[in-house]
Amino acid sequence: MQATLNISNLSKSYDQGKVKALENISFHVRKGDICAVVGESGSGKTTLIRLIAGLEELDTGEIFIEDNLVASIKKNTAPEKRDVGMVFQEYALFPHLTVLENVVYGIKKSTSKKNIAIETLNLVGLKGYEKRYPHELSGGQQQRVALARALAPKPSVLILDEPFSNLDAMMRYHLRNEVFNIIKKTGVTAIFVTHDTQDALAVADEILILQHGKLVQKDEASALYKKPQSIYVASLFGNTVQLNKGLQTAFKCPLKENCCHAIRNESLTVNQDCDYVSEAEILKRTFLGTHSQLLLKLDNGEHLTVVTSEPVLGKTIKIGFNSNDLLAFDE
Repeated sequence: MQATLNISNLSKSYDQGKVKALENISFHVRKGDICAVVGESGSGKTTLIRLIAGLEELDTGEIFIEDNLVASIKKNTAPEKRDVGMVFQEYALFPHLTVLENVVYGIKKSTSKKNIAIETLNLVGLKGYEKRYPHELSGGQQQRVALARALAPKPSVLILDEPFSNLDAMMRYHLRNEVFNIIKKTGVTAIFVTHDTQDALAVADEILILQHGKLVQKDEASALYKKPQSIYVASLFGNTVQLNKGLQTAFKCPLKENCCHAIRNESLTVNQDCDYVSEAEILKRTFLGTHSQLLLKLDNGEHLTVVTSEPVLGKTIKIGFNSNDLLAFDE
């Protein structure tokens, strides 16, 4: 499938080259796909989208949108000419303009701006809200206006920068699904920046992982979960226990040298026969509704915290895992 966004050998530094924000990043996003960008603070997520949008100038590399070169060492197309729409974390709506006027503002060239704006508001479920002002809307409704304003000009690439971080958990869940259903209907290619890996897993066709300014893995959600290429990637997608020497001794699983081994919390089982097992004393139980968190002291004195939905009785248990659930990474 044709790629809408192509990025090649992209680098960006600050403070006269002392701080490397991005280093030799290359990837593409297929037309109509949603690509989530995930990474801890300082990983380069914000710098990446600012470079794509034209709000920063690159040091090296090239950015193509719809096969058009928009950024290189010799060329830097202005943001308004890149065909990129943005939905900001703070929504950035004009408080003195109505909902309709906010959406119309985003349409640069058209003889029927009002009609396009009304159609887009209908698309995002805001029919009848045209004459309201931002302060008369809920956070979720403001988010939809921001989305409508970004979609109305029919951009080639839509960037969403932490769009749900200001919403409570319940609103976040419902709006997330609605927003990305709308985006899929339009067929726009989207870059979705988030620190929440559950959001990324739920909506993205592919997920791009940044760490310290470098692209460490880009793949479909299932592949990232099942075959992470580093302990960092594995830890982003669930509670992961790194098996140090003490834990290897406790579980009687001598593993190869010069290799980082880990096990996911959900692969640990209670009171069942497994390849690797340790006796454990329960030091503390924490009730979490459908699950319980257990602080365990293993038979060699090592401590381990696990979350389980299995019934746990008494003060001692067996805890274990199977060899095919082990994750291994070259150090």
